[in-house]
Amino acid sequence: MPEPRPQIVEIGASVLAIVGVLSAGRVLYGVVVNLGQENWTAGARTVFLVLNSVVLIFSIFILVLADQVRRGRMWAWITSFPILISTMLVGSLMTLVTALSGQIPFAGVAILAAAVTALLTLSVPRATRDWFTRKPAPAVPHWAQGYPAAQGYPPA
Repeated sequence: MPEPRPQIVEIGASVLAIVGVLSAGRVLYGVVVNLGQENWTAGARTVFLVLNSVVLIFSIFILVLADQVRRGRMWAWITSFPILISTMLVGSLMTLVTALSGQIPFAGVAILAAAVTALLTLSVPRATRDWFTRKPAPAVPHWAQGYPAAQGYPPA
C-alpha cells in the first residue's frame, strides 16, 4: 500500500495550480483589454498576442505540473522550483510595470503571493521533502507474486 500523501503536499500542489489559474486569467484579461483598444498597429497587436500565447501555454503547463506534483512525481516537484522562481521574476517585473503606469497591480500581487507560498510549501517542510525523496519499494516480479516473501522464487 502506498504511503499516504502529506497534507502539506496537497496544499502546495493546490497553490501551484492557483498560480497557473491566476496566470492564465491575467493573460486572458490582458488580451481582452488589448483587443478593445483601437490605437494599436496590427504588427504590435500580433506581437502582443504571440507573447501572451506563450505565457498562456506556460500557465497551462503549470496546471499540468501541479497535478503531477499532487501525484507525487519527483520530476514535477523538481521542475516546479525553477518554474516558480521564473514566475516570481516575471511577475515582479509585470507588477512593477503596472504600478509605474499608475494602475493597481491586483493580479500581479496575487500571482506573486501564490508563487511564493507554493515555493515555500513545496520546499521548506520536511514532510514534503521526505515524501518526494522516499525510495519506492522494490517491485515484485509477476512470477513471484503469491509466494512467501522469504522464499522469493517459485519452488523447483
